[in-house]
Amino acid sequence: MLYLALFLPQLSLEACAAESSNPAAVVDRRGTRRWIVGCNDAARAAGVRAGLEATMALAICPELQFLDRSPGNETQALRSLAAWAGQFSSWICFDRGRQLLWMEVGSSLKYFGGVERLLARVEDQLPELGHVADIGIAPTLEAAALFARSGQAAVREVGDLLPALAPLPLAELELDEDLKEILPDLGIRTVAELLALDRKSLARRFGAAALEYLDRLLGHIPDPRPNYRLPPRYSRRFELLGAVENVEGLLFPLRRMLVALQGYLVGRDSAVQEIDLRLQHEGTPPTLLKVRSTRPVRDAARMLALVRERLERAELKSPVVELQLLAQRLVPIGDTQLELIEGGSGLQESSWDELLDRLRARLGPSAVRQLGLRSDHRPEHAWCLVEGQQSSGQERSPERPLWLVPPTPLEQLPPSLGRPERIEAGWACGRDERRDYYIAEAPGGSRLWIFRDANLDRWFLQGLWA
Repeated sequence: MLYLALFLPQLSLEACAAESSNPAAVVDRRGTRRWIVGCNDAARAAGVRAGLEATMALAICPELQFLDRSPGNETQALRSLAAWAGQFSSWICFDRGRQLLWMEVGSSLKYFGGVERLLARVEDQLPELGHVADIGIAPTLEAAALFARSGQAAVREVGDLLPALAPLPLAELELDEDLKEILPDLGIRTVAELLALDRKSLARRFGAAALEYLDRLLGHIPDPRPNYRLPPRYSRRFELLGAVENVEGLLFPLRRMLVALQGYLVGRDSAVQEIDLRLQHEGTPPTLLKVRSTRPVRDAARMLALVRERLERAELKSPVVELQLLAQRLVPIGDTQLELIEGGSGLQESSWDELLDRLRARLGPSAVRQLGLRSDHRPEHAWCLVEGQQSSGQERSPERPLWLVPPTPLEQLPPSLGRPERIEAGWACGRDERRDYYIAEAPGGSRLWIFRDANLDRWFLQGLWA
């Protein structure tokens, strides 16, 4: 086993606010006092840091905006991050209190091309999700968490754990705070000095829990944790820092939400053709928007382009205070046929689908239509215009020309080819049509589609092949 741990020091702020240029800090109430647990770049530049009391932070930065810590939002953010991590691992767990997320990556290293490439992909995508994270890699869960918090290099083998852990300070260990205050008074300041103590004496003096933690840290005993299961449907809710009145202000959090959705879809080996977007307002009913795609899609950039087009066409009743993104129906991603020679064709099919999707999002679904089939055997009545994509049947049909013309009387019959085809239809609407269709050859070499009207005993031209 090899675990990758993400330590999220700014989780409290990332879970309850979008990007802001004004100083902002998240506060947690302990008794009657409030303490800073996270702050943005503007607040840190003014001298505010985590661990300060709220009144002292306000004295340092009078324009500081306080945000109450929301454990529910933090759990929601961790679940979204765990769903995104499903593209890298099938085993994921997280601990909100410690601001940690783990994923087992040893079984997927060959697929991603090694630890370095996997690590590079994780580090590239984290900023797009709006998270700042420190990463640790180790063969045990607690060692990976310890390395992430302390900035230690990755360790891949259990035998290499002890030398890497030995110089670390005790402050980074997940031990009781009172115990970490007592140990320095006893002359014990590093992990190596703690592990040098007699095990029985350690258990008798500091309790069995401390000894068990050290055994899990070193991999001496199992460390079972609940595995996070990817949900069958994707849902993400995001509370905005303040009321947002324009589309640009909504696109910033939406971009992050769609990147997380892309990771979830990759982990599920699926895609979506419809996204539900719920815009919550203060004092008015929510705005519900549906964003549809012609073909299955899971690319965050393409989904964001469609969402943007849909938002710009929507009429917002009032400022938005909360976003909710839903993907309730997953579909197979489908296979993509690659070009043998790069750039060998002009307009790619995916580009055409993307154009249709953007037109529908901008002009409305009824503005873009395509040909569909109608249950009628008469050629002039067998087609119609439909919205969206009509599923194509697998039944084999007789050969038909693409160029149809209104039934035109023929004065002279050309030579016919093959056997006739009888079509009888229209009786339900009071026009009983009986026709015998033939394929004929024109003098110039092209083929004609002609028929004999059995009711009138006359011949007509219906279609042409090139």
